[in-house]
Amino acid sequence: MKIALIHYTAAPVVGGVERVMEEHARLFAANGHEVTVVCGSGGNERAMLLPDDESADAQAVALRPVLAEHDIVIVHNVMTMPFRIGLTEALSRLADELPRVRFLAWVHDVAALDSEYPDVPPIFRKAHPRFDYVAVSPLRAREFRKATHEFVRSCRVVPNGLDPARVLGLPPNVAEFARRHELLDGRMVLLHPTRLVRRKRIETSLAVVSEPVMRRKSATVLVTGVIDPHREDSRAYLDELRAQFGPGDGHLLVSEHLTVGDAELAGLYLLADALLFPSRREGFGLPLIEAAMHRLPVFCTDIDPLRGLLVENVTHFPPDTKASQIATLIATTLEASPAYRERKRVLREYSWPAIYRNHLAPLLTGN
Repeated sequence: MKIALIHYTAAPVVGGVERVMEEHARLFAANGHEVTVVCGSGGNERAMLLPDDESADAQAVALRPVLAEHDIVIVHNVMTMPFRIGLTEALSRLADELPRVRFLAWVHDVAALDSEYPDVPPIFRKAHPRFDYVAVSPLRAREFRKATHEFVRSCRVVPNGLDPARVLGLPPNVAEFARRHELLDGRMVLLHPTRLVRRKRIETSLAVVSEPVMRRKSATVLVTGVIDPHREDSRAYLDELRAQFGPGDGHLLVSEHLTVGDAELAGLYLLADALLFPSRREGFGLPLIEAAMHRLPVFCTDIDPLRGLLVENVTHFPPDTKASQIATLIATTLEASPAYRERKRVLREYSWPAIYRNHLAPLLTGN
């Protein structure tokens, strides 16, 4: 489809509506649609800038040939906020004049019910019959219906979203790694930072995420997995792991995708829901205190010195514990955490890919 997005300003102008419109444009383009951004200021070199003459006639003359070529016109806040009344009037007129084009009014704010706008013109107190209205929350939908007296007419709710990689501050290469492997889709992510050394028992971590309880959660374990240059056996160990656990078994050897430096390791801790550290022997256990700095729960073997490093938010298990028991222990412990449950819910419901899949795509097709 050809989709036009309209607002007073567009990114790089800073603002909440501008951010949402920028993400919508990115999502629509990523899913094969042709996007035109129309704004008074901001936007990239492909954006259409509205004319300086803010009269309804000038705005309509400029917009008519452009909007006539589009399938859908999405107007952010212009139909409910009085910042450019000529633009609002022009769009109302064009909606009547372009019956082939579908018009959507995105309601971020409702001036008619806001005491900061005491003299709102009548055009902002009624709904246009050619517009479908979409609000960012149930509250805004109720306010729209109250302001326009459209108590029967529906106002669809499409929430705002977030880019998890941006919110977490992931380095660009880690963010791309996470997107490519869908690590921010709400799945359980475990981290096992280690070199390829047998006493680290990487096979235990791989076996844990292969268990049914973990498969149901689409669990993935990230093993940093760098070859140990001091051990000739390191590569042979890697070959054995590959032979035992094929691709798609819920594990990723990060070193095959990234060079893991300090910034990348910090990004992996931010991606993870818990540290899994099933070593047979350790001299200290640095990943445990690194995990604590990142507020991650820790699951590790009950051995010296690991049992003495952390006092809180750590769960120990005997070295001979079966993978199925470790898997159940991790799943049960994490699911009992409100913070974990809410993080997963936000990723499933409010990440931009989820917003597109659950709300925007059906909206475009009229479902």
